[in-house]
Amino acid sequence: MRALAAAAVLFYHLVPGEVRGGFLGVDVFFVLSGFLITALLVREHVANGRINLRAFWIRRIRRLLPAVALMATVTLIVAGLLNVDLLVGILPQFLGVITFAYNWVEIAIGASYFDQANPHLWTNVWSLAVEQQFYLVWPVVVLGILALKKKFRWMIPAALAVASSLLMAWLIQGADDYTRAYQGTDSHAFGLMLGALLALVAHRPLQHPQKDPSRRTVWLRGLLAWVGLFVVIGGWFTIPDDQPWVYPWGTLIVCVGMIALMQGFFPSIDAQFGPAQLLSSALDSRVLVWLGERSYGIYLWHWPVLVIMSNQFPQMSVGLSALIVAAISIVTAHLSFTLVETPMRYNGIGATLRAWLGPSWHIIDPTGRARSLPRPRDYIRLIMPSLLMVVVVGTVIGMLLSSPDKTRAQLAVERGEANTAQQESHPAPTSEADIQPEESPEPEEPAVEETPGPDVPPTGEHVTVIGDSVTVAASPALQEKLPGVTIDAEVSRSIYAGISIIEQQLNEGTLRPYVVVALAANSEMTTDQIEQIIDLIGEERRLVLVTGFGPQRLTWIGVSNNSIAEVANAHSDIVQVADWASVISDHTEHLAADYVHPDGQGGDIYADLVVGALEKF
Repeated sequence: MRALAAAAVLFYHLVPGEVRGGFLGVDVFFVLSGFLITALLVREHVANGRINLRAFWIRRIRRLLPAVALMATVTLIVAGLLNVDLLVGILPQFLGVITFAYNWVEIAIGASYFDQANPHLWTNVWSLAVEQQFYLVWPVVVLGILALKKKFRWMIPAALAVASSLLMAWLIQGADDYTRAYQGTDSHAFGLMLGALLALVAHRPLQHPQKDPSRRTVWLRGLLAWVGLFVVIGGWFTIPDDQPWVYPWGTLIVCVGMIALMQGFFPSIDAQFGPAQLLSSALDSRVLVWLGERSYGIYLWHWPVLVIMSNQFPQMSVGLSALIVAAISIVTAHLSFTLVETPMRYNGIGATLRAWLGPSWHIIDPTGRARSLPRPRDYIRLIMPSLLMVVVVGTVIGMLLSSPDKTRAQLAVERGEANTAQQESHPAPTSEADIQPEESPEPEEPAVEETPGPDVPPTGEHVTVIGDSVTVAASPALQEKLPGVTIDAEVSRSIYAGISIIEQQLNEGTLRPYVVVALAANSEMTTDQIEQIIDLIGEERRLVLVTGFGPQRLTWIGVSNNSIAEVANAHSDIVQVADWASVISDHTEHLAADYVHPDGQGGDIYADLVVGALEKF
């Protein structure tokens, strides 16, 4: 199940839109962890009459810290060498990774988990932070739970699961971004608590009972396990990530499905012939077990590898990129599991590090009496491991302390924002009355019916531009080439916000005769939404639609561009296209490192396209 959950998350990230609910693989991990940790703690208490908290925490540190420290170190160095923009704000993120507080760091700095256009290098580590915080606190809570009578124990995780679910639902209400609700340990602990609930309700879930259950029970619970599997996998393919009801109700569907699945794997059920045994045998294949053992590392590595790959090869096809990232993630996870995680898990972190550095007593007698003069290669053998560690640690510290405050794309957007702020002193936009055609004498012969349009030229004082951060970056050039233009642009703006702005300006009478909409970079634009804009602005105005451009992984941009082309062909009399995607694809040297935002010359190209489209009217 770990292997399947990791696969769901990988498909969700690597092939956007194909496994739309793959992010719920994280909740499968949560339910598994809540169940297994609680069951192990209960079993230890039953066997020994106590729980060794120190030993438990040491085991958790050995299991989790080496892999995440290795991943963070390697990907930090690689990212820093390839593109320093990837290291913006990296110091607090790094501290969050190694202290397992990453989710709260992201929340504190206002980062968005759902911002696929500008992802952080280690965004996926948030879920590991939630689990580690659970490992820190939950054993102490279990000690208190075990002091209660058995019939009351389940009530504690049940109450906590309900409280966590309601908190997520409350935080989602009216929120523009779901990061706080989704990444908060308090608001996303219900999966862990449901797993713990199952462990406390079950009677010795990890051990075979003295008396076998009835055949009817075995078959009913086995069938329930199959239903649970279908619910979990079905949720991965059908539950979206952009609907408020998913947080927590859609997530709870998968969590409950996971509970139904897991109860079929208790020794009392899958040890006997029936549906559960068949399912258990199918999931117990060597490939799935091998991947499941390395699922932690695969999950750890895939995201930073994806971010680095997408940054270096933005136009690589999604399919090829997914294959390469998956292969690199599996190989690195295997090397980490074999060479780092397993030795440190069983021998200890300190002992493994000492073994790597090599014992100096192989070169010099520990009594102080040298048996012979060391040879040059002996000195190299002694010094090189320590020297390598010093270089690695020094490189990491240097990159953390010298990381830039802002990416080149952010600087380009800020220059545009400063320019936009200066144009706020421009005279008020043309009013609704100004766009009505002047009265003319009645023609002697009936005029041929034509679509009404503006009676003013498409110059800056008659143009309203509504756009996103790409428009913000290009605003200096737009202001230069269209003096007097009104630009209403904002970072991360979607088509939904753009429609609301058009409605507002219509109500205020400030929407100008020529409207430019450039909102293809942050969310999918549908033909229905563009048709809605055409209906809003009316036949007396003209519309320019600007296509979007970005890395291939931003799959919604292509969909938006197709919608723009379709609507423009259907309304060629009142709609023109400024094909930014087609033109800038031949001049990507004028884009920032994110492959989305234009630099100064790129802004000139953008403005020329908009002006050219307007002049076609």
